[in-house]
Amino acid sequence: MNPHNIRLVALDMDGTLLHEDKHISRRTLQVVQKLADAGIRVVPATGRGLDGLRGTILQVSPICHAICSNGAAIQDPASGAVLEETPIPIPEAIRLLEYYREHPLFFYLHTSQGPIRPEGWKESGLAARFPYLRFDTSTVPDLIQWLRGTDASLWKIGVFPHSDQAFREMLREGSPLPSMKLMRTGECNIEINSVHASKGNALKSLCSRLDIPMSSVLAIGDNQNDIEMLRFAGVSVAMGNAQEDVKSAARFVTGSNEEDGAAEFLERYFGG
Repeated sequence: MNPHNIRLVALDMDGTLLHEDKHISRRTLQVVQKLADAGIRVVPATGRGLDGLRGTILQVSPICHAICSNGAAIQDPASGAVLEETPIPIPEAIRLLEYYREHPLFFYLHTSQGPIRPEGWKESGLAARFPYLRFDTSTVPDLIQWLRGTDASLWKIGVFPHSDQAFREMLREGSPLPSMKLMRTGECNIEINSVHASKGNALKSLCSRLDIPMSSVLAIGDNQNDIEMLRFAGVSVAMGNAQEDVKSAARFVTGSNEEDGAAEFLERYFGG
């Protein structure tokens, strides 16, 4: 079942385990459950917050750790407890949002108190473009004012540009502040984290905590926020739908997420 002594499998969600309509297939769940039953630690490694994993990979049991918000938080899925975090400093986040205030961009926050979104998202048209997201919860009148009054940790700033042009310009310019990094995480998604937060760093820290060498880790991903994790893992797999820079960081390339490429690779690698 495990001829390569893999002890932990780190799995991205969107574009990897999940189809484009954001569902996880029965086949994928069955394959991942077999790994968990065999004693291999299954760790979701995602840009999503913990709530975004419910109804998908958390149908597998046991899952004792989740790398969330692009590695800014390692959490216990059962209790929600934060084991480690690498937050964005609040003053820096306020500076960033003030810098982009007049740009055609929609922002949301991942925090230790859950997701925070500004009012008016329904009117933006984003709810129709992203029906799997809940735009009617945890809304506040103004993100900057909310940040000034909160004691929560800020893990991630997410961005939905209004247009393809705004998306391309933001990626081309990069982060306006050296304390933060900006990443493409989808066809029209940009996410901002502390420069010290990454799925790769979180995976290394978790493996150190669990006394698992990186050579015994298998990781699968599809996007820019997965590259460091793929480079650190002993066995790295890029999805067929991944960008070329992600594929070049991986040892193997499998089928697309629509083809259950992650499940296909795991079936072949672990022998059924």
